Amino acid sequence: MKADPRKKIIIFFRSTLIALLFAAACGHADAALREEQSRSRHYRDAYETQAQQIAQLKSRIAELEKQNCR
Repeated sequence: MKADPRKKIIIFFRSTLIALLFAAACGHADAALREEQSRSRHYRDAYETQAQQIAQLKSRIAELEKQNCR
């Protein structure tokens, strides 16, 4: 018994289609991950900036208190 060439072609195309669908799904997850990482970096940078500003203000307050400026 010989395998039908049409069945081989159908199996090949189905396998290719499934592989492409998996690749597309993985690509979508990567994009979502990159977006989440970008958002996290943005929030981290904002937090660090605010922490620096708070440290500068505390330093300025300490300096003014030394000069008896309340």
